[in-house]
Amino acid sequence: MNLPKFGSPGTIVPIREQKSPPDGALEYETSKLMAQSDDAAVRARVAGREDVRPELLYYLAIDPAVEVRREVAANPAAPSQASAVLARDADESVRSLLAGKLARLLPDLPREAQSQLFQLTVRTLEQLAHDQAVGVRQALATSLKDIACAPPDLCLHLARDIEHEVAEPILHYCATLTDKDLLSIIANQPKSWVLSAVAQRGGVSGPVSAALYEAGDIDASTVLLDNSGALIPERTLTVMVEDSVNRPAWQEPLARRPKLPGRLAVRLAEFVDQHVLTILRQRRDFDAVTAEEVVSVARRRIDYLDQRTDGEAPEQRARRLFAIGQLDESVISDALSWNDMVFVKLGLALLAGIATMLVEDIIAAQSPKGVTSLAWRAGLSMRCAMQLQSRAANIPPRMLLNARNGFDYPLTPVEMTWQLEFYGAKL
Repeated sequence: MNLPKFGSPGTIVPIREQKSPPDGALEYETSKLMAQSDDAAVRARVAGREDVRPELLYYLAIDPAVEVRREVAANPAAPSQASAVLARDADESVRSLLAGKLARLLPDLPREAQSQLFQLTVRTLEQLAHDQAVGVRQALATSLKDIACAPPDLCLHLARDIEHEVAEPILHYCATLTDKDLLSIIANQPKSWVLSAVAQRGGVSGPVSAALYEAGDIDASTVLLDNSGALIPERTLTVMVEDSVNRPAWQEPLARRPKLPGRLAVRLAEFVDQHVLTILRQRRDFDAVTAEEVVSVARRRIDYLDQRTDGEAPEQRARRLFAIGQLDESVISDALSWNDMVFVKLGLALLAGIATMLVEDIIAAQSPKGVTSLAWRAGLSMRCAMQLQSRAANIPPRMLLNARNGFDYPLTPVEMTWQLEFYGAKL
């Protein structure tokens, strides 16, 4: 190789300021000889050193051997002009190494009045962010995700990348993204993994949390509930508690939520299993009234088992409670929590005034409208109707008939009457 004449060193803008050569540093003439060696391994050794002149590294950036260009791409001492050349390199690994290096060097670059060096580096990073190779964009994203001074527009571009391995690190970790950015991304109806990545952020604001839930993605909402750093507005949390009737996986995270409002804790206690109920009882951050209400619900649930007369069958107990006017929604809910389905079915038949066989047919059909109509006929709330759909009829979450406005029956009385008549219930 014939080394061309170099211009004044001042014409090259090094990425990092050159320091005084340390002990053992190469002399300039020696480094030039190494750069002209016919052995690529020798040229690669000098290309990887930080104590050589920047103009020499610029020259090695166009070396025919890819291993040499890789060394220059990873070398913090390489000048910005070399980076601009390497950003167009034909080899993906060279561009990937360059992307990672430039991102890591950003915090150390002079920022005074947006210095020339900083602007040159950002332009190179923007070029790499549009690289056709996913691996290059991934290398850039994974290196930029923890950089506080990362250019906002560049980060937003990467956050909108269609490839999971590129966008996810930025969506999950990058503090440069604003709430406005995140809300815009969520509003664009992205894929589930995009929403889940946002839900995992170390800090999620109330508006972003609400938008994530309203996007309707179950996986992302589950991730959000597990994130103690997410601030979930009480209005959103209220709806999530009601939805958890049909999504048992949400119940324990809800029971562990920091600053869980007392009224929601009491509501959870009405339908969660004993494990989650114990979590609620053991919390020490509830006020005295809330704590007593949770304990009262727990005691009532336990009493459901204790109050059974020795040798009394579920059918007999249901008829006895109905006869004395004590067969109500709370008893049905308690029976559901203990999976006492014989009691539940007969209790529904007694309250609805229809044959037990018809109740069994409606539940066996796994019809959301049918079960909802049965609960309505029995005088139960839509909340209880949702529990019956999920726990008694085992209707999958995606097929559940949800409450209107969070509490109301979504069907008209005429519609529900027709549903019951379809199964043979004469009302």
